[in-house]
Amino acid sequence: SDEQPVPLEQNIEPPSPKSIPVAAQFIEGIEKRRLDLLALEYGYRGQESRLRAAILQQFPKINIGFARAGDNTNVITTGFGVTIDLPLFDRNQGAIAVEDATRAKLFDEYVARLFEARGEITRILADMKSLRRQIEAAATSIPILQNVVDSYRLALQQGNADVLTYYNARADLITKRLEFVDLKRQLADMYVALEIAAGSYLSEPREKAVSP
Repeated sequence: SDEQPVPLEQNIEPPSPKSIPVAAQFIEGIEKRRLDLLALEYGYRGQESRLRAAILQQFPKINIGFARAGDNTNVITTGFGVTIDLPLFDRNQGAIAVEDATRAKLFDEYVARLFEARGEITRILADMKSLRRQIEAAATSIPILQNVVDSYRLALQQGNADVLTYYNARADLITKRLEFVDLKRQLADMYVALEIAAGSYLSEPREKAVSP
């Protein structure tokens, strides 16, 4: 057979910055990094109305949606969620007539997107800070829960604890570990959203893999 196994990297960790940067770092100069903002600026400064229409059609908004989840019984939905809609191609979202592609229209769209992008960056960083605090709290509680499980296991073996108590403690530990992993995934999602909103690739080093 010509089939060959493909080795996979082990202990892959999502980006998890040790400190959350300040918003000004990403807001400053954003109009020179985001391609849609650059295109709109070029369009409203240009003279050709057909070019302005093409820019509006081919650079639709980047949509970054946020959803906050609450805790439900036996369901881990802690933290935040983010959905990203990247308009990589013109999907015929509606033709724009040449006569409607005025400089004022492009300028208004440019200002609106710039304002929205700055707000998105601020919100993403605030959510990242909250997620980071939750991750640190979960990481602190996992060893404590592990000690409880180990104590109940020993007590069970010695006949000093019942099976139900042991398994309840073990379930709490598993739930907290799953929560920890889910929170780190959500932080990684926010990390990607920040890169898209800021129009900048963030070369944040990965932390050493953690196995709670």
